[in-house]
Amino acid sequence: MEDWRQFEEEVRHVYQALANQKGEGTLVAQNARIKGRSGTFHQVDVFYEFERDGVHYKVAIECADTKLPVEKGRIGDFAFRLNDIGNIIGVVVSRGGYQLGADTLAGQYGIELLQPQDLPLMGTLLAKQMAIVALPDETSVGQPFWTVMALRDGRTTGSYYATEQPGTNRRHIPLMYSRGHAERILREGRLDPQHWGVRGLPAAALPAFVHTLDALEKQGGGAVVLFLPPAARGDADFIAMPITTTQLAEQYGVAPVAHSGSRNRP
Repeated sequence: MEDWRQFEEEVRHVYQALANQKGEGTLVAQNARIKGRSGTFHQVDVFYEFERDGVHYKVAIECADTKLPVEKGRIGDFAFRLNDIGNIIGVVVSRGGYQLGADTLAGQYGIELLQPQDLPLMGTLLAKQMAIVALPDETSVGQPFWTVMALRDGRTTGSYYATEQPGTNRRHIPLMYSRGHAERILREGRLDPQHWGVRGLPAAALPAFVHTLDALEKQGGGAVVLFLPPAARGDADFIAMPITTTQLAEQYGVAPVAHSGSRNRP
């Protein structure tokens, strides 16, 4: 018979690790029902939500209280729920380990796989995941955008390449749907590859980008989506369409920037 009390104690360790994370608007819930973008409500064993440095984070933890290894199908189901909820970090804690190949599938969706002995490291692991969410690296895939970001020692600094409109001080961050188009911007801007690089901007990184864009909009700048029709010549001029923080929120399910102070929630 499963010793559910022992595993429940381990889950409490997860709670403790989460509670020790400092942020604004902190919310920790067990057996939470989270509404997805499809309108469906999804059950999450442990849900953690907070704001740090102006970036809103959500974490969902799946607790597998079983002696058998977690199957790939369960990882896939969890990934489906995370995708529908949107902009959320996923963690699985399994007492029985994982089926062969589960780690590969989890890696494709950015899900962290843990066992009970890993729980004391929860804070460190979440910090790593938060850094990945906020700052895309060379492995990030541009879904939906590609862009050009500043580098230091090969790592993204968090600053975006922006062009200035002629005769003004207004700066605009170019966003592309194609990596090749972003590489063209890098070349045409004659940017030093030691200091600038093409990076994918996945949906999980959009909340952090929205805060950067909000600050730029207050200075009269913004972002533009650059694209070319499929049959266009390689040297054809880009079609440029401005995109605002409000439009990003509406079209890509990103939470809009809150300009009022937030209060901690129990």
